[in-house]
Amino acid sequence: MKTPGIHIDGLGVYLPEIMSAEEAVDRGLYSQDDYEWFGWTGAAVAGDISAPDMAVHAAREAIRRSDRPDDIDLHVHAHSWPQGPLGWSPHAYVLKHATNRDVPSFLIWQACSGLVGGVELAASYLLASPERSGALLTGGDNSGRPDFNRWEFGLQNGVIGDGASAVVLSKRGGFARLMSINSGSTAELEQLYRGNEPIYSPTNAGGQRVDFRERLGAFEDDLDDTVAQVVSRQGELRAELALRSMAEAGIGPDDVTRVAHVFTGLESYLKTILDPMGVSADKGLLEYGRQFGHLTVNDQIIGLHHLVETGAVGPGDHVLVVAHGGGTSITCAVVRIDECPDWAQNPASDSSDVPAPAAVSAAVSGVRTVRLQSTRNEKDGAR
Repeated sequence: MKTPGIHIDGLGVYLPEIMSAEEAVDRGLYSQDDYEWFGWTGAAVAGDISAPDMAVHAAREAIRRSDRPDDIDLHVHAHSWPQGPLGWSPHAYVLKHATNRDVPSFLIWQACSGLVGGVELAASYLLASPERSGALLTGGDNSGRPDFNRWEFGLQNGVIGDGASAVVLSKRGGFARLMSINSGSTAELEQLYRGNEPIYSPTNAGGQRVDFRERLGAFEDDLDDTVAQVVSRQGELRAELALRSMAEAGIGPDDVTRVAHVFTGLESYLKTILDPMGVSADKGLLEYGRQFGHLTVNDQIIGLHHLVETGAVGPGDHVLVVAHGGGTSITCAVVRIDECPDWAQNPASDSSDVPAPAAVSAAVSGVRTVRLQSTRNEKDGAR
């Protein structure tokens, strides 16, 4: 879908303190084998900070950075993990504390592609009426649950981090343009993440340890074959949507300056995503993302924020945004940078993805600046 006249007017992030992978190994949370294989150097751990509160912080930052803070006609909040009490409306909480606008607010769940998928819904909403001018999108997750070990996720090369991000879209202007965006589903793979668990079990609701490896293993006899099926089917559709988005934006793979993608610790996994699109893994955010863990719905927006804030992209550059989640949902988009916003730093002197510690979180009020962990040499391939 082409998105004429849709601009990005503000971005905001919340990144909590990082626990190093080495510390996780020492504490018995992360296996030594996985640490040596998968390339993660840490995970962002929010502790007692709720996901909606992190989202409020990111939203306030995005709105503050916007030139049109009152031009918000829609709010969409995305998540992967439970946000609070059962039956509660976390999206209303975020809207209430982020802005004084009394506008429609929606909660969406598309697994880890939810926030980027929400951008397509919001763009469509704005384009549907000339009276609508702006939208606020937020995402936030805290995976710190007693029934889940973030270091043994079993998917996405393991390791889940916490955080939040926000986007302000505007039809009146902004520092970047949303050129195109497309979504799709591989619904036939839904059972992979359900396994043999009953869809509804009122006598056993909650409290069970979440083990996605076990669920995947229940689908077929060979776990590796099951994972390969997900990778193959999702890869086909992901490449199709990315190439379609590029064509609609009037660019080809060689015109992509950088890519905002799901965070991973493995270069081989990143190549699996980008090679079918004809885009080099060097344009990704491997080094930057491996310090945080997979930040569920937030990887792509936090990655885009990092590219803009550090000056890694500037006027005329195109950023390919690639999101997929839950084995079933995919969204790809193209963003063109029109100008450097006031909150962006001077362009980096080299193309390294590892910023000075201040570039990660000093701009986020109340978030402690962390020292990046050194990255060990990466092993090719995946389990």
